[in-house]
Amino acid sequence: MNSIRLRSFSHLFLALLLTFAAVGNSSAQDVGAAPAVSKEGVTPGSTDGATAATATGAQDVTAAGAPTPGSGGGDAAAIAAGDALFKGNCAQCHAVKDKVVGPALGGITKRRTVAWLIPWIKNSSKVVASGDEYAVKLYNEYQKQQMPSFQLSD
Repeated sequence: MNSIRLRSFSHLFLALLLTFAAVGNSSAQDVGAAPAVSKEGVTPGSTDGATAATATGAQDVTAAGAPTPGSGGGDAAAIAAGDALFKGNCAQCHAVKDKVVGPALGGITKRRTVAWLIPWIKNSSKVVASGDEYAVKLYNEYQKQQMPSFQLSD
């Protein structure tokens, strides 16, 4: 099977946006019940090795409420690769509707702009240090736990 690498933050963001937009009204996510992602190929903070093959498959994306491949809902390969990145990097601390270690991500683009989210995901410590009011609020609300920085390309 040819593997398609996710090469940019925009692909990840598109996949996350489509996933969370589709499941925003669904019941709370049970992080413990999430399907396992292969530990091979997905390194936290990296896009290296994130392929459609490292995701649990389009069936899981569909089960989560995201568009089915070919339905006009976006690039299926990018969605699958974004799903793999999310499961490998984010799902341990975030759910769609529930606070876990970090805040719930459902409706995140209604709370923050994409222009704010990109620097936050890449380096939350820098955003907190800049004095950004919302970043400092999150930092304090979550017991001063820093979200890991992620080396994602634009």
